[in-house]
Amino acid sequence: MYWKSIVCVAVSLGFLLFPYSGEGADIRVGYVDLQVALNTSSAGKKAKDSFKAEVGRMERKLEKRREKVEKLKEEIEKKALLLRDDERIALQRDYRQELRDFERLYKDSQEELKIRDRELTARILVELRQVVNDLGEQGSYSVILEGNNTVVLYGSKSIDLTESVIEAYNKKGTKISFRN
Repeated sequence: MYWKSIVCVAVSLGFLLFPYSGEGADIRVGYVDLQVALNTSSAGKKAKDSFKAEVGRMERKLEKRREKVEKLKEEIEKKALLLRDDERIALQRDYRQELRDFERLYKDSQEELKIRDRELTARILVELRQVVNDLGEQGSYSVILEGNNTVVLYGSKSIDLTESVIEAYNKKGTKISFRN
């Protein structure tokens, strides 16, 4: 099954690089490592900083809740022998509820951060793709490929457009707002 995929890609590239035509066609090929562009562009750096600030806020919030749970646990351990059964049971119930709330908050926070990261990344990638399209049209490229290690197995640095895309994107600016 794997070899069929390789054959399909090779045949597709063959049609792109050597189109059927009676004339010699001028083919321009380039590639862009979108991951590098995402991480090193101004918008990507701002998004990363914004995301780190958001992670820091959530970590502080979670730490306060964790400390509250730990205090309840310590209180139970210290006072367990001195409390009446109904008081001890009520304190243990409060502890279990706080622990469940903390675990739920932790899980929700992790999910929220994943969603936020995907949203920021997706919005920047949309803008980067537009820059790549503009560069492709202005430079009369026949094809511009994704240049990470999974798509382009080898690409000469002479056709690597990543730096050009980052430069154009930084000049163009982003429409994305980064909240802190």
